[in-house]
Amino acid sequence: MAVKPIPEGQHSITPYLGIKDAAKAIDFYKKAFGAIEMFRLDSPDGRVGHAELKIGDSSLMLADPCEQSGGLTSSQSLNGTAIGLHLYVENADATYAQALAAGATQVTEVKDQFYGDRSGTLKDPFGNLWFVSTHQEDLSVEEIRARAAKLFSGQ
Repeated sequence: MAVKPIPEGQHSITPYLGIKDAAKAIDFYKKAFGAIEMFRLDSPDGRVGHAELKIGDSSLMLADPCEQSGGLTSSQSLNGTAIGLHLYVENADATYAQALAAGATQVTEVKDQFYGDRSGTLKDPFGNLWFVSTHQEDLSVEEIRARAAKLFSGQ
């Protein structure tokens, strides 16, 4: 049987996060977003060498940065935030509250957006932004542009 070029259960693009103390991040993502740990390889010194999580139908990979990680650094070492993850869920309000209870901090509150989603933005304890959203309306590009124009003109 031939090996598939994209492994079963994976998508073409999977975010890969470098996080200092990745084990704590894995615990946080489990509490905040219901992540399921699919695979984990700890290094000899006890740090996470590689881990794969499943959140909903998507994968997230992460590791503690090290010499073998090919230049991967951590969000905590940057000035500002370099990574933003957009997470679609059944109930943005409930997931947002769950993430806050797990230790995330509010960036923007959950509210109805002009583009048809209800969403809010959180920062996880490891310096990454999460846009937690529930899609509410199917809109055409023209409808979104008209709403954006109205919003940004202050009307």
